Amino acid sequence: MIRNIKLAVFVCVLAGILSACETLPPPKPVQPPEQLLTLAEITRTLSARQEGIRNVKSRVKTAVKTRQNNHTLKQVLLIDGDTSLRLDTLSMFGQPVAVLIADQNQILLYDVKSNTRYKDAQVWDIMARMFGTVYDFREYISVLSGKIPRFDSLQLKDAQWSPETGNYHVSGTDPERREQVEIEIDAETLLPIRLVTRQEGASLYAVKWESYQEIDQQMFPGIVTIQRPEREDEVIMTYNNPLINQGVPEDAFQINVPDSP
Repeated sequence: MIRNIKLAVFVCVLAGILSACETLPPPKPVQPPEQLLTLAEITRTLSARQEGIRNVKSRVKTAVKTRQNNHTLKQVLLIDGDTSLRLDTLSMFGQPVAVLIADQNQILLYDVKSNTRYKDAQVWDIMARMFGTVYDFREYISVLSGKIPRFDSLQLKDAQWSPETGNYHVSGTDPERREQVEIEIDAETLLPIRLVTRQEGASLYAVKWESYQEIDQQMFPGIVTIQRPEREDEVIMTYNNPLINQGVPEDAFQINVPDSP
């Protein structure tokens, strides 16, 4: 008797769940913009944005996630153009403990405590030991400025509005590197929100720009995420009070100490 009652209750509950599921309204279709933009119009907007951000300075919280472990760092980021980057890693008291400088010619790492400078392969070795992965930040200077890397070298070929995302999806190639790129553009703001680069079908890295805010008449992302699926790692940078186009000191990208032997 009790078993029959339990079965009846179960059937009633199941019927109620199925009935509720059946009455859920279907998802609303995404409405397209009143007038779809052409590839040329989108390209002009992106190009103007690229030229509008010349240098960036900000405190950042950097999260480095790998297969082995996760790290969180407090840093100061300084970027000049598309070629020079400086990252000062801070102690818990806000004092610099290490300085990373990257430009077109080299990667430098300065250990404040030992007053020692490391260069190129030495930096990769230190980075691999500390984080279990290696990032060549020269590749991501534009990305961390909220811009599309190597934009002037890209051949953008197609722009389609997507009813699934409600955004524009722009595809193109980088002939010099033989890479394919896909850029997702917010249909309302025309700001880049996602980038994927591939080579021979394999994903190299993906970028997300989020939490845009207006800084010095420029829309700038508050969070930048770089993901590398093949390496199973990612870097997430959260910006704190960034400054845009305020200039950089002349010696900002110099470390005047001897290299480590």
